[in-house]
Amino acid sequence: MVISCLWVITGFKQCPTVVNKHQSSATTYSLSKKIEHATNSITSFSAVPLKLIFYMGMFIFACSLPFAIFLIFNKLALSRAIDGWTSVMVSIWLLGGMIISFVGVIGIYLAKIFSETKQRPYTIIREVYGRSISKH
Repeated sequence: MVISCLWVITGFKQCPTVVNKHQSSATTYSLSKKIEHATNSITSFSAVPLKLIFYMGMFIFACSLPFAIFLIFNKLALSRAIDGWTSVMVSIWLLGGMIISFVGVIGIYLAKIFSETKQRPYTIIREVYGRSISKH
């Protein structure tokens, strides 16, 4: 299913080919199969979704942190009462952002471990200067 991505990684030459169908029947490749294939391709060959999770958690945390500081300042310096709902929501957003970013860090770490266990080469040498590489 993800063999096409492996061809790209290994450096095989890609060229389009026109295919004439012998039948004009409806396709059996449904939208759900296409979405499943796209999801599998994205998650199998990229750690970008995990990095996006990490950045989203950091964004949520960064947005809620100034408001939490404001509420603490109001309570300690100005002796104003803090709304119960507001303080609970800030706590939830602060902790939620931290948890999401930590899950992203763990996910990125696991993705790196998974990438190393595949034992794929970091580079593919196509040509050495001064001599050609024979394929045996």
